[in-house]
Amino acid sequence: MKRLSLSLVLMLLIAFFCMQASCFAEKPESISIGVMGDFSGPYAPVVGPTRPGTLDAWQYLNKEAGGIQGIKLEPILKDMGGKVDVGQSQYNELVSMKPKPIFIDMYITPLAAALRNRFVEDNVVSLVPGAGESLYPVGNSYAYYALYPEQIGVVLKWIKDNWKKKENPKFGIITWDTGYGRAIVTEEFYNWAEKIGVDIVDTQLFGIRDVDLTPQLMKLRAKNPDYLITNSTASGPLAIKKGLKEMGWDIKLINTSGGDWGTAALDPSLFEGDLVALHVKSFDEVDDPSIKTVMTYFTANNRTEKDKSLFYLVGWQVALLEHKILNQVVKDHGWKGLNAENVMKELNNLKDFAPLEGITKMSYSEKRRSPTVARVYKITKGKFLPVTDFVETPDLRPAKFK
Repeated sequence: MKRLSLSLVLMLLIAFFCMQASCFAEKPESISIGVMGDFSGPYAPVVGPTRPGTLDAWQYLNKEAGGIQGIKLEPILKDMGGKVDVGQSQYNELVSMKPKPIFIDMYITPLAAALRNRFVEDNVVSLVPGAGESLYPVGNSYAYYALYPEQIGVVLKWIKDNWKKKENPKFGIITWDTGYGRAIVTEEFYNWAEKIGVDIVDTQLFGIRDVDLTPQLMKLRAKNPDYLITNSTASGPLAIKKGLKEMGWDIKLINTSGGDWGTAALDPSLFEGDLVALHVKSFDEVDDPSIKTVMTYFTANNRTEKDKSLFYLVGWQVALLEHKILNQVVKDHGWKGLNAENVMKELNNLKDFAPLEGITKMSYSEKRRSPTVARVYKITKGKFLPVTDFVETPDLRPAKFK
């Protein structure tokens, strides 16, 4: 009876562990990941192409790179339309699957922040945007690009290094009043800017649906900045640039990943000469081997100009990362060892991963959960042309998390 009881307890523990850890008893017919984002709401001009990017990348990885140890991976895409409550419901559907996906990736900051603790409770791993509230305190979340203030930091350092005037360059911030927009408004960012000799002269916030930014822009103009900084996407930068044009104020805008091709395409003439920090090669580097591979699938699958956004490339980047990690875990631990714990061990030891002949570069550690490189791009005649190669970002994590 004791042996029977022990066996029963052991079986129950194994069953419970498998429900929590997405383990496989044997080699499966297929495996899946969850991919969640705003594909139809306010973030859609930039985030929407995550969907075709993810599908194209896994088509390539299943066809040309053997999937996961010979098994095809199937992405499950969920459009939360910019609504966090819808995303939470969709997430619950994904974690109720048996086996549930080990990776459930988030392509919107508020949802990633809202679910940060749930990822730990549900024993899944998520690739998320570069906002501190989505990553820290450390749990099961990893960013696919540097923290937003770190991205801006690369641009500010480049401007400072090339500054010819005696006085410090001056910057004004105008950004969304959301978790994403405010992600650059941190004590660490302001302190670092002062340290390198640039002045942040004012900070103005605006609503995600605001279109008339005259009050904020007038206050900023009174401080006479040399550049404006934002951490917003699609309608956000567009409202800023339209407001500047109406005021007759000729000043360039600096943006993070939200200022990509999808945003610039809303009105290319408005964004001419602006600076953007991105962490991947550019669509406009047409002779680059990584871009050639991506564009082969982009063309073959009849993607359109609207699909050219940073997040189409992020879809590839995340798929390439997950392909590497999942393959390594299965190789080292077998299918029974394919769980969040082993996946995170691999991620925490990832150093200078440069997939597809260097489309980007990624490193993680137990304490630092975001990549540490970015490039500065200048928008020139609608093209994103690099003015730097990949450079190290400053470390602007809150001190308590370092």
